[in-house]
Amino acid sequence: MSKKKKGFLIVIFIILDICLIIGLLVIKDATMANDLEKEAKLLEEYSFTRDNYKTKIKTRGSYSEVEKAMKNYLDEYATSLQEVLQIARDDKITKVLSYDNYKNDGKEFKKSLKYLEDTENKYNENMKKLNTMLSDEDIINYGEKNIVGSNYLDLYKKYMLSDEMKKNYEDSKKLVGEIGPKIGNVLKTSKEVLNFLVKNEKSWKLEDNEIKFKTKDLYDEYTKLIKKLN
Repeated sequence: MSKKKKGFLIVIFIILDICLIIGLLVIKDATMANDLEKEAKLLEEYSFTRDNYKTKIKTRGSYSEVEKAMKNYLDEYATSLQEVLQIARDDKITKVLSYDNYKNDGKEFKKSLKYLEDTENKYNENMKKLNTMLSDEDIINYGEKNIVGSNYLDLYKKYMLSDEMKKNYEDSKKLVGEIGPKIGNVLKTSKEVLNFLVKNEKSWKLEDNEIKFKTKDLYDEYTKLIKKLN
């Protein structure tokens, strides 16, 4: 075989190899894009009130940056919301104004007031997140900080700002707007009640499974505070 023919065949093989590599890269890219879309569709079905968005990353390369950014952002929001909702189910909170707690932690209520203070601080921290996250601006800013490449940032925006995701956002914002202030009121009022009891510790006692005050004015003030819980 002549050198000319050998050189020609080598060039052909190189071209074929290049075409094969390009083809594999195209297929790989299409596969990653498809996997990312599948994960985005799954995230649309999740619930902020009960689900963990930080599931296993299914994509690789730059697509994984998009997937991670989506899941990390949504999970941070979900975690904050779930922690706020957990307060409503917390036995220590719901029983802090019970006869048993008055008996066990009164009359200074050091443990109860410390627990309420810590819980309220965590509540305020989470509510601050919940009231600022999920806006288009905040979502996009997060993507810009964590994703390199305009094409991949566009994919992030496409999935994070889809109609279905926006509906999820609005439903969650509505829930936060309804239940958030109620939980905050429980924490604030519970502290007010206990501080009132500490301030007037010599003017009340526990008897016959109920709290009794020396004067009607103190009883009325206590009752007024309790009614604020409703």
